Amino acid sequence: MNRHAFIPQPTNRKLNIMAGLLIFLNGCMVGPDYRKPETALPANWRTALVSPGETGEQAIEQQWWRHFHDPVLDQLIAKATHNNPDVRLGETRIIEARAARASAFSTLLPTGNLMGSASRQGNQLGFPSGGPANLSSLVKQPFNIFKSGFDASWELDLFGGHRRELESAEAELTASAISREDVLISTLAEVARTYLDIRLYQAQLAVTADVVASDARSAAISGQRFETGDTSGSDVSRDTARLRHDQAQIAYYRNLLAQAEYGMDVLLGESPGAAHAMLAAAAPVPAGDSQLIFAAPAQVIANRPDIRYAERKLAAATAQQGVAVAKFFPDVSLSGFIGLFNTNAGNFLNAGSKSWFMGASVLWPILSYGTLSANLDAADARQQEALTQYQKTIITALSDVERSFTAYSEQEKYLQSVEKETADYLHLQQIALERYRQGLTAYADVLDADRSLYTSRNQLNQARAQTAQNLIAVYKSLGGGWKQANTADVTVEPDSTAERR
Repeated sequence: MNRHAFIPQPTNRKLNIMAGLLIFLNGCMVGPDYRKPETALPANWRTALVSPGETGEQAIEQQWWRHFHDPVLDQLIAKATHNNPDVRLGETRIIEARAARASAFSTLLPTGNLMGSASRQGNQLGFPSGGPANLSSLVKQPFNIFKSGFDASWELDLFGGHRRELESAEAELTASAISREDVLISTLAEVARTYLDIRLYQAQLAVTADVVASDARSAAISGQRFETGDTSGSDVSRDTARLRHDQAQIAYYRNLLAQAEYGMDVLLGESPGAAHAMLAAAAPVPAGDSQLIFAAPAQVIANRPDIRYAERKLAAATAQQGVAVAKFFPDVSLSGFIGLFNTNAGNFLNAGSKSWFMGASVLWPILSYGTLSANLDAADARQQEALTQYQKTIITALSDVERSFTAYSEQEKYLQSVEKETADYLHLQQIALERYRQGLTAYADVLDADRSLYTSRNQLNQARAQTAQNLIAVYKSLGGGWKQANTADVTVEPDSTAERR
């Protein structure tokens, strides 16, 4: 980026001061005018999950959680939207930023006060004939002053310092609103992820209960065979140890489930136990509909709240450069008073007490020992920091989307493989059970087939939950959904090199 487009150079500050004098009559604003950097983005994602012809025409419903078709999840999302503490904190920061903007706007307007005062004082010491004759002559006769009326003042914003301050405050207000949106998107994604964890742990508890029941049958058969002398005591010990190990897994998954429910309580802004009451009835891990989201063109990345937030912070920092430049120029103020002024309380309300004045003042910091230059250098550095942060945010966002796309596509392949594996184990278990019923094999073979099926079922539940988690990450990486109408202000390039002016 051309640094001159945003900030005046230290070597040209004398020229800047002279230019400021020339624009005195025009009432212009000193400092750089902000221009949003052009953002060059790739035309398509590297992880192509749909053909290029399918992109650009569809829009993703921004209520992405509805694509999981789970009414309970919808209820949790609605509750978190209104009650989550972090979201509510974001709303208070918006109110604070709005007040700061109102305060910045008020500096452009005159100020007025109704005032009243009464005081008693002596004249200043004066010695027209040399030193005082005696101590009593040091102080002249005291007198009273009574004053009441309306006074006003107006600092003329001839060089735009206050207008730059307002410009910065407006950018900060927008940034606060975007920050709240970013917090909301992250919160809703965390609610969905925690909900998936809860459903996964419930499914794992159900599978573990089946495993424990199978272990109990296996241990009982081993005990019977040991009593008849058909097997050794080692088989009994092995089956008993397996039973106890799997029984311990129940406590393990119950703990994970409880921890996830308590985490959900915090996300919902509720007291401990609220999530357990809502989610006590077990349900399968929901599967999301990813058909639309992978049609999103690459330029929708500009809708991400973190990118928009960084851009607004850059605008605010650029405006602050103008504030720092304006400090080099004079402050011109108008003031006036109209009211009553008298030294006698008895005559205070008489017509002769009427008083008024008007005037103007100029304050020009001609000797600051480098303070103003240092403040401008600091403003320049903060603007460059905001610009670098903006550039970094774009790069990070592009990487975030590509990684989430890749993770989801690879995880979906893994899920399909586990689904086929589980179907095969189910088929083997059915064969083993049928052979046992026909007396062609021992029941131990049925138990072995059960254990293999249970292990595969557990892997399948985990794969389904992780696939849904990765889909949520895709939604989050795209800023919680997108619409074609929001992407008109970005430049699409065949690569990711940005041209910034």
